[in-house]
Amino acid sequence: MRATLVRRFAAKMTEAERSEALREANAKMREYAMNRPPIEKVRRKRKANTEHTLQLAIAASFVTVFLATPLIGRKIAQDEEFKKKYVPSFYDFTLEKPANPWTRKELHEQMVALQAELHEKAIAGEFTPERLEEMRRHFAGVDPKNDPHGWGKLHPGVEDDEDVEDD
Repeated sequence: MRATLVRRFAAKMTEAERSEALREANAKMREYAMNRPPIEKVRRKRKANTEHTLQLAIAASFVTVFLATPLIGRKIAQDEEFKKKYVPSFYDFTLEKPANPWTRKELHEQMVALQAELHEKAIAGEFTPERLEEMRRHFAGVDPKNDPHGWGKLHPGVEDDEDVEDD
């Protein structure tokens, strides 16, 4: 569009006007060539690819959260004040540690008493091979002759004439 506009004006110009317009144009071009700006200012800058920048920001935030999670979890587990300050009460599912019903001494005494009781039963002859076989097949206190449905068996799928493996 501009070239046709210039041609129209050039066709209407006289020879002197045309040469004057060319001199002015040449002078402007010469001045531009002498005083042209540095190439860095003239060259168009590439716009940053916002899609990749956004993806990089999201990936960096996920990595940061992934790495920070164990540290924050340990802080919540160990620091009671931090937990009260930052964890809401409806989200706190911690259970109080129950008091141990036995001390080490009481547990040791029970184990010694059990060993003594088993030793006395062994001396009395309660652990005969027939009795041991019955113990391997039925729970204590269940009469094998009065158990029609087999609920008292330790191994319900094993018949009475099959061997019970001691694995």
